[in-house]
Amino acid sequence: MHSSKFRDPLISRAEPVTVITPVIEEALRGAGIHPERDQVLDRFMSASPRIAVVHGGEDHPPNIGSRELVRRFIRGIWANGGLPFEVSQSMPCEELSHGTGGVHYALLSRNFCTASLAAHIEAQGYDGAFILGACDKMMVGCLRALIEADLAHQRRKARPIFGAFIPSMIGREVSVNEEEKRKFEPLRHRLATDERRELDGLLQRPLKPHVYAQIKALLDRCFHRRLVQEGEKDDLEHMIAKCASMPGANCAASDASMVSRMMLASFGIVPRHFDICLKPPSEELVSEVSRRLIQAIQKRERRVSVSSLVRYNLLNAASVWSATGGHTSWLLHLTYLADAISKKLSTADITKKTGTVPQILAMNDATGNSAFAMAVETEAGGNSGIDTIMRTLAEKRLIEDRAPTLDGPWMQRIMDARSANGAFVYSTMTPYSRSCGLGGMRGNVCASGVMRLGAHNRTGLDGFDKKIYLAVYYLGTRDLQSDLMTLDGVLERLRRKVSREDLYDTFVLNWRSGAVDRNDEMAHWNKPKLWNYLVHEKLLRAVIVVAGAGPHASGMPEINLGASPANGLSGTCVLVTDGRVSYQHQGISVAHVVPEAMDGGGIAAIRTGDWIYFNLSSGEFQVVKQSSRRHSYKVLSAKELLHRPDHKKRIQELARLRMELLPSFRILLDQVSSAEAGVSPAPKN
Repeated sequence: MHSSKFRDPLISRAEPVTVITPVIEEALRGAGIHPERDQVLDRFMSASPRIAVVHGGEDHPPNIGSRELVRRFIRGIWANGGLPFEVSQSMPCEELSHGTGGVHYALLSRNFCTASLAAHIEAQGYDGAFILGACDKMMVGCLRALIEADLAHQRRKARPIFGAFIPSMIGREVSVNEEEKRKFEPLRHRLATDERRELDGLLQRPLKPHVYAQIKALLDRCFHRRLVQEGEKDDLEHMIAKCASMPGANCAASDASMVSRMMLASFGIVPRHFDICLKPPSEELVSEVSRRLIQAIQKRERRVSVSSLVRYNLLNAASVWSATGGHTSWLLHLTYLADAISKKLSTADITKKTGTVPQILAMNDATGNSAFAMAVETEAGGNSGIDTIMRTLAEKRLIEDRAPTLDGPWMQRIMDARSANGAFVYSTMTPYSRSCGLGGMRGNVCASGVMRLGAHNRTGLDGFDKKIYLAVYYLGTRDLQSDLMTLDGVLERLRRKVSREDLYDTFVLNWRSGAVDRNDEMAHWNKPKLWNYLVHEKLLRAVIVVAGAGPHASGMPEINLGASPANGLSGTCVLVTDGRVSYQHQGISVAHVVPEAMDGGGIAAIRTGDWIYFNLSSGEFQVVKQSSRRHSYKVLSAKELLHRPDHKKRIQELARLRMELLPSFRILLDQVSSAEAGVSPAPKN
């Protein structure tokens, strides 16, 4: 009975069938199918494909509403002769962890996810998987797990691993109704013009978590200035929180989620019509996809195994990355996946795409171009999701259209795709933007970094480019979060440290081209008067430096300035960190700085009050100091920067701070590569 002819260790041994059969029966019962034990045994003994249906944990927001879809896939696998297994893959939600110590665990949970699912597949002998979800870290972690298992199977000359990824449904967005807006009227009349305009803009937008956070930050500022009483503030916050606590406000319906859907689909692993869904796909569509996956397993179609699809489509995905706006987290994910298939691909290789591939996908809640609105247009036939993007890029030969997908080569898939109509997807002739606003940075502080310009900064760089900035330094994220939750906390930290001469000299260098009028009245102003003038006129240029947020020091947490009472900082400040920067941050940022502070990078030596020169157009990032000639500067050598006495002390402090992280997590910190290589498993020295 336990035949060895299939070279399947699970079939050739007696025990697995007795353990697995009840598991399959339970999955079938949950999907509404009355299981027949003889049929389960026959399929197991005849080596029918064993397919896992992997979904997020019950506490993971994108998993809301997916239970019926899981059941449909179980029924689809069973109806097409396969053996279905339901698998839950728990992941922490990064939205929930912002501003807390838990933010350290978000990115590297991707690596844990890879190890967990890869071990699961190897130990329990699955031949393929359907992965359901929206979190980029969970989906990329699962994708690498399938790649690793696929390559391990192929080395043993066993069946390759096949998979299909099914992004979560996009929920209907929630907005504040007119009655609820009227409750803000008493407060509106007390606000200054700029703040009134800010409030009106926020109340017009769909209530996503970051919008709710910005409304709350505005209320906190008003309470600090006694424009609103505590009871009134609490009532308004409660009302907005109640409105925002809906499925359509979770991360599956965010702009970042739409970009992640397109990135996953660019590998050819998302079946047609599954990349953008407002409701669960029909039983017929699910059955068709299940049949296709089972057919690939039975015929051992190595060309469409998971590792093969990623290998063939990796450079296509890099082009789609630039075309969809250049999500910085996907820089890490692309290099992470490249590492899995032993392909050399660095951050610098990917950012080169920004010079040739324009941004053609435009997502912006404020203008009505939300993820939900794009999904409505897709359902109505206005666009074809990833197929429209690939067709648009193929017209200019910006992708390789002969690369395979689960549904045939791209050239075949895109024949029926709708053309770009300029609503959400633009043509390459008239793109949304000539560049997605990303580029490389280097200087005496770092060997490499990733600059990102917010959508509002790409055309008006004169006020930020080729300027001297005053540094506001943070070691780790704890003190930063404290200052962000205090009105003007960040600027107050700088004001206490900076000298009057630094304020005046940097002002002259930035705004008067180094020329000084002898009759200049400002030259005689005291520090408080000069400070107030520069802040009020938005002539102060500051750089918030967050060191010790890299992968080796603290797991590379995501930093977000936009949800704090100090969210106006993006108008005068640049954010620099060896960690990550939130996709919602609309200012100028330099992230993924390598080498990070923990590895002895120059970012560990910067002090509050240092002068930092940015040449954004040429990717230059230098710590400078005033030269012997007044109102001029010179660049510090990297050696001089690294020999500062507090450089070594800060690395020791980071080692101490790292001890506060979970012990099981600390084991991983020393075993990953730098941000430039995707925070991948580090090779053995």
